[in-house]
Amino acid sequence: MEMLSRLFGPRRRKNQEEIAARAAQIIGHVLFDVGVDRFFNGTVQLDRQFRLRFYAAPPHASSETLVSIAVHELDEARMFRHHVAGTRLDSAAVGRHTPFLADGLMREMRARSPALRALPAARSSKAWPLVAG
Repeated sequence: MEMLSRLFGPRRRKNQEEIAARAAQIIGHVLFDVGVDRFFNGTVQLDRQFRLRFYAAPPHASSETLVSIAVHELDEARMFRHHVAGTRLDSAAVGRHTPFLADGLMREMRARSPALRALPAARSSKAWPLVAG
C-alpha cells in the first residue's frame, strides 16, 4: 500500500534550500574525488527535474538542461583556488569553503534560470491538522 501511495500520491515539490544543500554535497564530494583543478575546470548543470550534476568535461547541450555553469566563472571558485593553492586539501578547508562555493553557484543559477527562481525559497512547514476524537 505504501508503494502505491508513493507511486500515485502527490510529489513533494523541491525548493531552493534543498537544491543549495545538494550543491554543497556535490561540491564536497567532487573536491575529494577529483581535486581542485578538475573541479575548477568542470561544469555544474541543473536539469528540468532540478537535479544537479557535475561534469569534469564540457557537457553536451540538451533540452533537459535549465542552466549550465562553468565553475571557473564563479568568483568564489577563484578565491577558493587561490586560498588552497600549494596547500594540501583537507576536510577542514573543504568545510570552510563549501558553503561559500554553494552560495555562489546558487546565485548564478538563480540569475540564469527563471524556473529555479520560481521555486519556493524554503519548504513550507504545514502542520497536519489535529483531529480531536
